[in-house]
Amino acid sequence: MLGWLLGLAAATGQEAKPELAAPPKPDPEMAAEDTDSPDGPAADDPFAPGAASGSAVKIPIHRGKEARTPLQLRFEVWELETKKLTARLDAVRSPDDLEALRKDLFADPAASLLHSLVSATDEKSRTTDESILEFIYPTEYEPPVGPPGKPLERGEQAEKENAAWQRWLDAAGKYSVPTSFEPRNTGATLDVAIQPVQAEEKTWDVSVSFEYVTLAGMISHGADDLLIEMPAFASTRTSGIVRLREGQWRIKSVQEAPRGTDAKPTGKSWLTLVRVDRAR
Repeated sequence: MLGWLLGLAAATGQEAKPELAAPPKPDPEMAAEDTDSPDGPAADDPFAPGAASGSAVKIPIHRGKEARTPLQLRFEVWELETKKLTARLDAVRSPDDLEALRKDLFADPAASLLHSLVSATDEKSRTTDESILEFIYPTEYEPPVGPPGKPLERGEQAEKENAAWQRWLDAAGKYSVPTSFEPRNTGATLDVAIQPVQAEEKTWDVSVSFEYVTLAGMISHGADDLLIEMPAFASTRTSGIVRLREGQWRIKSVQEAPRGTDAKPTGKSWLTLVRVDRAR
């Protein structure tokens, strides 16, 4: 059979060619974003000069040749008793209902506005806003050192030695010395990227990421008199892509309020609202 095929190919003057696979489908085209990152130490150190303000970020050349809509993103976090908030959300059926709820929250003394962030950005651009306190905490301790010497029984030298011995006994636990440390950023971080929706007028796809980290307290490990404590951090995060209509608030999330070191529920929830507007 193989010889017959080769003979047929020679007779027709054609070579047998393997069947070619279909070319892969191209990935859907995505809008270009300004994703240049800082150069130098600011890329790894958020506290390096210029890192927080973004002054080290390069401006892409193509921006000068493009028309981009200037935008303003608003981000709010409200705290309210969970049961009360749930009852109010039952009445929210439209953007107008949500606007009315927000106005009621301003007048409600039981509601607290925890965060009100405003970020200026442009379409197809990414911005990051941070309000950070770097908390440095120990991760390793040296155990208490031994006493300064064996106490003597009599004489002036004995009194000095005995006094030193007593001081060590009175503060024995305080000789645990931290030897290694790690930093942890506490505070709020908001990261935003916005892209226009071609199929819907005055509508935007917003990629938003918000994180809030606090020091909930210190937890003792081992005997209390050793004074070995480690921090307990509470983190609240919400992220994802949401489609926003210009000038209308939308609920991003409703989450349990951060717990304390006792790990008990607070009975309160955080309501996160997001909105995008044209800057001009």
